[in-house]
Amino acid sequence: MKQKTGLVLTIVALVLCGLPGVVSTWGGILITTFGLLADKAQLKLDTNLDQSSVIWTGLGGICLGLLLVAIPILIWLWIKRQQPKNESQ
Repeated sequence: MKQKTGLVLTIVALVLCGLPGVVSTWGGILITTFGLLADKAQLKLDTNLDQSSVIWTGLGGICLGLLLVAIPILIWLWIKRQQPKNESQ
């Protein structure tokens, strides 16, 4: 694989997977934190959800975000592995 192709592929993966992954991870952290801090009665009044479903939704967002962040890292590692190494003697 050519070096420019690898760079473009990495940048596209960062934009399409990395950025949404970071946003999803931070959103999941916020939702989980608010779910842990909120009273059950307040959650029932505002969202009609119980506390455990809010916490599980946040944890799901964290897991999805971490998977999306891992994709550009794996693509970068795969590209680095494909590039020929220069042997200087």
